[in-house]
Amino acid sequence: MKLLAASMIALGLSLGAHAQDTSRDSELATSVNTVDMRYLIESAGFTVTQALSTGIGLVGADSDGLTFGVSGKACGDTPNCVGLDLYFFLEGNYTPKDANSINQRWSAIKATVVEDGNMTLSRYLILDHGQTLENLRLNLLTTHAITQNFLAENQEKEEEDGPPTSDLIAWGDDAGAYANDDACDDARFHEDGDDWGYQRNHVLRDATDCQTAYEAGTLTLFLDFGDDSGENANNEVCDDARFSGEGLSDTASEANIKKDASDCVAAYQVQLIDRP
Repeated sequence: MKLLAASMIALGLSLGAHAQDTSRDSELATSVNTVDMRYLIESAGFTVTQALSTGIGLVGADSDGLTFGVSGKACGDTPNCVGLDLYFFLEGNYTPKDANSINQRWSAIKATVVEDGNMTLSRYLILDHGQTLENLRLNLLTTHAITQNFLAENQEKEEEDGPPTSDLIAWGDDAGAYANDDACDDARFHEDGDDWGYQRNHVLRDATDCQTAYEAGTLTLFLDFGDDSGENANNEVCDDARFSGEGLSDTASEANIKKDASDCVAAYQVQLIDRP
């Protein structure tokens, strides 16, 4: 309890900031069910949005729409569970480096990169010796606070870095069939570029149209292939672990992210790989 309180104070949280119903706080829980989970979520000031699609648990959200799961573990054949998993699911292009950074800084939670670069920040609680409902709620609030802290740091970094300037982007040439028609057809600048074969084919082949629109501020670079600085670059197979598909090398690695551009562009244009 003292450790959780100290963590929350360090994150700038007040232990008495919520006006929600906390009438069950002193109850000692050696197991929990969905009624208890609802109490934890709502007493923390959050909203229950739905039941989990599998298992015993609930999905909740804070006032900003940040969603999380409260999932029962070690439930056996009963609706009462002696384990509780609290987790926040973040969509993005996260790497093991991001997860390791969180795990080194915040011992209260575990960060894990899952499929497609998404990440979970979780805390697992064992209840067989009993914990008060107040302490379970503080665990949820601490996990939420650390998640918010990480997202805020990420946002600040993105704002500091900003989008790449025009001179840092490889524009290619005007060899595409639709070049110089005053519309950028390069898939890198379209969020749904994977869905359009001609946009794939126009990667690095519609330079004038795309550069003009980008410099005018009407385009966003959604897909950055990077350069050919990787040790496995130019070996005719994509080694960038962000991508998926039959054209991806069996030895693709995080070390080659944005470092095998030519090979990955070639595979992407003919639909052998899909974007991150």
